[in-house]
Amino acid sequence: MLAFKATQDFESRPDSRLQPKNPTQFMFIDSSHGGVNAKPDKTVRSFVMKSARTKKSWSTRPKSPKKDSAPDSKAKRRPLVQTQMPVGPDANADDPPCESHNVSADGWYAISPKSAYSERSLSCSSSEWIYGQTTPNSISAVADYEQTENTCSMFASHQEKSLRQASLMIRFEPLECLPVRLDRNAWNLLHQFIITAAPRVIPIDPSETAGVAAMQWIKGCIQSPIGAPFIYAVLTSSARAAQVESENYKWLAMSAVNGLLSNPRTSTNDSTISAVLVLLAIEEADLADPRRQGHDRECSLMVNDAHYNGLRTMIRQRGGLAALSGNRLLQVCLLMHSIAQAITTFKHPYAVLVDAHGHVEDYAIIAKQSPSDFAQILRHFRVLNLDRPLLKIIFAITIFVADLTRWYETGICPVDSLDLQKHASLLMYRLFEWYRHSEGDNMSFRLPTAAVNQSICLALLIFMVNATEPSAGPFGSRLSKTVARLDQCLRAAPLYLWSSAPNVLLWVSSMGALGAKNLSKTQQASGNEPSLTLFEQCIRSASIGEFLDHNTPADLLLDKMRSCLWIPSVFDERAKTLWALMGLCGSSLAELDDVSSSEGEQVEDEYALGQSTTLRFFTADKRRI
Repeated sequence: MLAFKATQDFESRPDSRLQPKNPTQFMFIDSSHGGVNAKPDKTVRSFVMKSARTKKSWSTRPKSPKKDSAPDSKAKRRPLVQTQMPVGPDANADDPPCESHNVSADGWYAISPKSAYSERSLSCSSSEWIYGQTTPNSISAVADYEQTENTCSMFASHQEKSLRQASLMIRFEPLECLPVRLDRNAWNLLHQFIITAAPRVIPIDPSETAGVAAMQWIKGCIQSPIGAPFIYAVLTSSARAAQVESENYKWLAMSAVNGLLSNPRTSTNDSTISAVLVLLAIEEADLADPRRQGHDRECSLMVNDAHYNGLRTMIRQRGGLAALSGNRLLQVCLLMHSIAQAITTFKHPYAVLVDAHGHVEDYAIIAKQSPSDFAQILRHFRVLNLDRPLLKIIFAITIFVADLTRWYETGICPVDSLDLQKHASLLMYRLFEWYRHSEGDNMSFRLPTAAVNQSICLALLIFMVNATEPSAGPFGSRLSKTVARLDQCLRAAPLYLWSSAPNVLLWVSSMGALGAKNLSKTQQASGNEPSLTLFEQCIRSASIGEFLDHNTPADLLLDKMRSCLWIPSVFDERAKTLWALMGLCGSSLAELDDVSSSEGEQVEDEYALGQSTTLRFFTADKRRI
C-alpha cells in the first residue's frame, strides 16, 4: 500500500497553485501487521485523498442537474420561529457563540386569522391578536425583566441542590444553539424553570428521584429543532412564577405552535404536545384566579378551550397515550393531568392509558399480592357486602397504599416513581369510572346499599388525591364536586347500614371533612356546598359509646383510622388538625390556623385544578397542611 507524507507547512502556506510544489516523500505501510504504520512519528496521508483535496471541492452526493450556485447565494437555515431580538446594552456580551437568528420585524409570518385549534377568531386586550399570530416588538420586554434575577432568587429551595447534581449527569449542551435566540433575562427564566419546576413535576416523588427524568424531558424539548413552542411556554411559566411580564412569551408560544400544526410530524411531536400541556396548565391557573374577570377572563376561556381541544386532538392523532411510551414522563404527566381534571369537573378524561384491548393496567396483578396479606384491612369493607368490582379496586388500592407508604418512609418500592404516579392515576380513573357507571345504573343502584358503595368510592377518591400529593397545599375547590356527591350519599345511607363497620364510616366521614375543609368559608356558608357539619355528625355517630371533645386524645381516633386505608406520614397531622378544628379532639391543636381557602375566594369548579397548579409552580411560599 502506497502512502505519502506532506512536508508543507499547511498553516502558513499561500495558495498551493501559485507555489512550486515540494517533492512528496513516499513511504510504504506493511499491511501484514494490520496496516500499522512502520514509522508512527510521521504524518501519513492517503495519496489519493491528497490528490482529491488539491482539486475543487467534491462530494459523494449525486450531482444535481442544476448548476452549482455561488457560495454567497446559499440560503442559511432559518429558525422555525422568526423574531426580532431586542438589542440591549449587554447584547454583545450575551450573544451565544452559534449562529444568530436575528431577523427584521417583517420576518413575522402571518397565519390564518382563525384559531389554530378552533375556528373562532380571537381578539383580546388592546391589540388585535389571533391564536398563532402576534406582533410584539420583541420576544422579551427588557424593562419588565430588570428585576428578574432578584425575583427568581425567591424560589431557591432544597430542590436546587439535587437538580444541580442531576445537571452534572445531564448537560444541556449546547444550550446556546436553541431554535430561538434568548436574551440574558430569558436565560435566567429558563434556568429558573429547570431548577424549580423539574422536581415538582411528579408530586408523588418528594425525594425527587424523578428529577433526572424530568431534566431529560426538558432537555429533549428545548434542544429539539422544533422546540420553540416549548421554550416560550416554559418562559411564560417561569415569568409568571417570578411575577414579571409573561404575556409576550405566551403569544409567542401560541404562534410557534400554530406554525407546526400544518405538518403531521411536527404537530404531534413530543415537544409540541409538551408545549400545549404547559400552556393549558398556565391558562387553567389564570382561570382559577378570582381576580381575573371581564374581558380578560373571556379571552382566557377561549384560549383554554383551544388548548384543551388541541391537546386532545394531538394525543388522538398520535395514537393515544400508549403511543407515548418512549417518553414516560410526558405520558405520565398527561395521564395525571387528564385524571385530575376529570375528578375536578366530573367529566370524562381527555386521555387514558389503556392496552391494545382497551383495558387499564391492574396494580394488583403487577404486585402479585394475595388478598390474605391484607385481610385485616379488607374485612372492614367485606362485611358491608360491597359491589364486587368495587371490592377489586379496593384490594388494588390496599396493595398500592402499602407500597406507597414504604416509598414515602424508605424510598424503596417495587416500581419507580413514574410507575407509582401512573398507577395512582389509573386507580383513580377506575374509581371514577365505577362511580359514573353506578350513577347511570338506575336499577341496582337505587337501593339504600348503593349509597354506601358510592360513599366509599367517593371517599377513596379524596383519599387518593391527598395520598399522592403529600406536599400539596390546600386543594381549594378542586374536590368540591366529589365532596358534594359524598355529602348526598351519606345523607341517603341509613346509619344502621354502617353498624357492622363503624370504623369505615369514621374513615369515610373524615375523608369528606378533609375535602370540605379546603372549601372557602363563603362556599360553605352558601348552602350549595357541603359544610363540615354533616361529616362531624357522622364521625360522632361512628364513635359509639365515646364522647368526643377537646379532651379526647387524637391517638384514639388515629388507631381506628389506621385499621382502614392510611398513610401516617401524609394523614396523621392533617387529621389531627381537622379534628381539632371540628372540636373532636386535641385541645392543644385548636389554636391552629384554619388552612381553608381565604374568605370570599370563590373559584369556578370547572377550572379549580388551576389552584393546585398555582400553588405547585407559581407560588414561592407553598403552604402545607
